[in-house]
Amino acid sequence: MKNVLFILIMTFGILSCNAQNQREKEEKIRTEINAEFDKSVSECNAGIDSVTDFNGKNEFWNICDLKNDKRIITIESYKGNTYYQEIYFVKKGDLVYAKETENYMPKNHFTQMAWNCEFYVEKRELIALMSLGHGKTEDDNWNPEIIFEMYKNRITQLKKIKK
Repeated sequence: MKNVLFILIMTFGILSCNAQNQREKEEKIRTEINAEFDKSVSECNAGIDSVTDFNGKNEFWNICDLKNDKRIITIESYKGNTYYQEIYFVKKGDLVYAKETENYMPKNHFTQMAWNCEFYVEKRELIALMSLGHGKTEDDNWNPEIIFEMYKNRITQLKKIKK
């Protein structure tokens, strides 16, 4: 009985350490990406580079190409009573961070309900996400990997914007 109890305690201890190490790794990566993103955003000029209607609504694009092969793409729109924003942070052609926002914001009102989700990517793999508010992340059928398809579609649309 003592051996079984000892084995259970050791197993639980090892699993707890591994979980803590994974959380620490994710936190470190999120912190590094956030710092690099914040620094990069501060180097971008705010403004609209293009207006599109690819998705049945007017979308306002800001494309910021930075040194060291970095890029930030911000897309904002408003349809019905909802404000939408997508942000993609890319390094050397690979997505490393994305943020999706949907705020219920009727005209002539402040935001009534907010939702956003931040996606952290390393080596083309989603390693962490942070969600705030009520939205897509509460749906059991929602798949966070959809961010890769969203980004791919946006790059295809970006190529269609006339110079």
